[in-house]
Amino acid sequence: MENLTTMMYVFLGIDIFSIAVLLLMKKVGSNKFVYNAIGVYMFVVCILLFMATPTEKFVLKVLSGVLFIPGIVATMNREKNFELGRILMIVTIVLGTAGLFLLG
Repeated sequence: MENLTTMMYVFLGIDIFSIAVLLLMKKVGSNKFVYNAIGVYMFVVCILLFMATPTEKFVLKVLSGVLFIPGIVATMNREKNFELGRILMIVTIVLGTAGLFLLG
């Protein structure tokens, strides 16, 4: 249980860093490599949330699966509408990490 708590705080630190890059450093956040790296991290959080949700809690399992949709839209919207993609990515990261903290 101690390792899980440590992992959650590591995720929280990466979340804060990712959100700071996307919000405060727009020039760095709009870089293709940085944006894609944050996108990969976002999908890792979504996958962990989906896998950590017990099968008995069907509604939570569906909600964690639905969390992939804004993540995909955020990743695809980088060239067309960076602001919308950035906001969706931040919301997905925050909801995914909050879900992991609630389950853990």
